[in-house]
Amino acid sequence: MAIVAVAVVAGSFVRTCSKEEAPDAFHSLMSPTSTSPRIVATVNGNEILSSDVDKCSRAAIGAMEMNDAEIPQEMRDQVRRASLSQIIEEMLLEEGAKARGVSATDEDVTAFIDSEFRSEFDSEEEFLAHMEADIGLNLDDLRKMVRIWIVREEMIELFAADIEITEEEINAELKMYEEMLEGHPGGKVPPPSREEAGESLKHRKAKEKYDLWMDTLIAEAEIEILDPNLQALKPLTEGPFQGHGMPSSQEPAEHPNADGQTDNSEK
Repeated sequence: MAIVAVAVVAGSFVRTCSKEEAPDAFHSLMSPTSTSPRIVATVNGNEILSSDVDKCSRAAIGAMEMNDAEIPQEMRDQVRRASLSQIIEEMLLEEGAKARGVSATDEDVTAFIDSEFRSEFDSEEEFLAHMEADIGLNLDDLRKMVRIWIVREEMIELFAADIEITEEEINAELKMYEEMLEGHPGGKVPPPSREEAGESLKHRKAKEKYDLWMDTLIAEAEIEILDPNLQALKPLTEGPFQGHGMPSSQEPAEHPNADGQTDNSEK
């Protein structure tokens, strides 16, 4: 269960990076050249170090290698770019959420870790050993991951507050579930209740508004990529590296404002 919880948290714009330098051997393995600049990017004046990106990349590569898969260099380069994209998004998420009065307290983080992770182990030593050996995280890394996850979920709930779901929408949602579950290989599976279907739809709509809000933060941020090996960032919208990627040079036709709505007026 602990590994599953890590996967859920890690897939939600979680930041596992610290300011510690990655081992030289790993840095040379992950970087296309050994002369990558120490400061690889800045976001609204805040620096991102090569070691930050290396540590995120190392965790991702380690997760892949748990399946005994041989990771080609092209994939390693892609992971490194995705890691930078993730770090940028999470920095902007923290800034944007703070401006709206949304944050995760130390108590919130501790309570989540206690219920989702520590509760499965007989001792603190066993818990920490599992995190280090099996997942490659120390306690500080995990706290950062959980904090970002909580803030993201709080922002989605904030956007959900003014969303009203109609009975017609719930009917359509239930019909969709029935079609999805028809012929399920595990036998007949009952659809969710009306309340569950409504909450699921509301969360999905709130997530769409959250994504628009994040698009706005990215588009309006002052982002400079200093490492030429990381400048060719591409959005990764599937798999374990979900994220918006970097904004393109072409302005979208509809620009979402900070409330998650679209604004066609020129800035």
